[in-house]
Amino acid sequence: MKQIKLTTWLILSAMLLSTASCGGSAGEAKDTTTGASADDTTAVVGYDYEGLNYDGYTFKVLNYDDKWNCYVHLTFDEQTGETLDDAVYSRNLKVEDNLNFKLEEVKCGDVHETELAKMVMQSVMAGDQDYDAAYIQVQFSPSLLTESYLLNIRDIPNIQLDAEHWDGAINESVTINNVLFTASSPLHFMTLDMANVLLFNENMMDSLSLDYPYQLVRDGKWTLDKFQEYVSACTNLNGDSSFKFNDEGNAVYGIAGHHSLPYAFAYAAGHRLIARDGSDYTINLDSEKFYTTVEKIARFFNTTSGHVLCNADTSAPSSYLRTFRNARSGFITCELKSALELRDMQDTFGLLPMPKYDEAQEGYSSMMSAAAAWLTVPMVQEDIGRTGKILDALSYESWKSVLPIYYDVTVSQKGLRNEESIEMLEIIRNNMGVEFSDILGITTDYVYALNISIWNEKANPASLGATHRPKIEANLAEALEAFH
Repeated sequence: MKQIKLTTWLILSAMLLSTASCGGSAGEAKDTTTGASADDTTAVVGYDYEGLNYDGYTFKVLNYDDKWNCYVHLTFDEQTGETLDDAVYSRNLKVEDNLNFKLEEVKCGDVHETELAKMVMQSVMAGDQDYDAAYIQVQFSPSLLTESYLLNIRDIPNIQLDAEHWDGAINESVTINNVLFTASSPLHFMTLDMANVLLFNENMMDSLSLDYPYQLVRDGKWTLDKFQEYVSACTNLNGDSSFKFNDEGNAVYGIAGHHSLPYAFAYAAGHRLIARDGSDYTINLDSEKFYTTVEKIARFFNTTSGHVLCNADTSAPSSYLRTFRNARSGFITCELKSALELRDMQDTFGLLPMPKYDEAQEGYSSMMSAAAAWLTVPMVQEDIGRTGKILDALSYESWKSVLPIYYDVTVSQKGLRNEESIEMLEIIRNNMGVEFSDILGITTDYVYALNISIWNEKANPASLGATHRPKIEANLAEALEAFH
């Protein structure tokens, strides 16, 4: 298994950040693309800033101030004393000093998911460059992608999408006909925060004499069937008369679940609702392997047997977070951000990727929520080379000096590092993706219906697929037309 290199890096020394102000105007696009001379054989240590100077330009990024308890911060006016915040602060100063620009975050509060998209659309239609880049939850505004408001990020000079400092697996999963309107990198952590993962109670595994599943993951043996064995072993009435939730009871559930997570297991098992082969796209709702996958998932998402308890209402006594925190379940299906919300848990928990279909499957796949905010670049740009260089440099320095701190902060508990969970997090990040059809609304209704049918113990993927196929076909044809 690939060893983690990131955690050995040191945080850059913090320096004073000047307050940024608005500036810049739209005009005819120019390109400041530069590259090392073919005759230059000197090895570049760290990021190659190429001696570029942007003359104090104010680079404006539209972003949320807060969203769903995710870490979305891009700037800080000063150090806060929090290690992750201070790493972001130092990153910005290093890149700003090297390229001579100022990073300004145009912050919006926890507004409706469509609001930032509207702001970009209005700016582009007016021919203004109000924002050099924007982080937008495009799932709620697919017209932003299909109606020429954004640049194809693969065409932007200086952005090295194939380098380690960009999230290659994610970006590939949302590339259609070599067009990439939305991208992900460690510059912004909402995509990683919203990765679908498993947490497990290490104390409970000890009491049940079960090995922690870390080695199974390393050996490629963490499968749906093996997960079922663990879920069954954790499920216990403990003297209660039934698995109906009782806040004063003792029943332990295999999984504390979130209603939106069943399909994430199918994705992890290698299924894609729309299979891609070059420029060919095939709707994949009715294979025998998919039916078997759904059957396996439905087996452990079974409320009657006590294998799962589902309640996404975080204020309820039976909420999935509270159930797991109180050691009333062996596992929890959640987004990665939930690990931070569980840091006060008395028992120790570990992090795992979702299981493979079987041992023959090559590698693990982790599905992130399509509702995350993605990097987008509005169509109106004064200097696309400058935009690309700044975004690439920020992403590199984030990958080098901020991402290791994010790893530590996310999975550390009670002041202790969990090296094995950090290793699992690296596996998850390196193999993250998303159903592009869900982002564009092509299969959103189908996924919702499939998840609900599994929770209601009425899963019938054959019937469901037949019902939804005509709409999916129409949605797919319309979307592909926009990506030519």
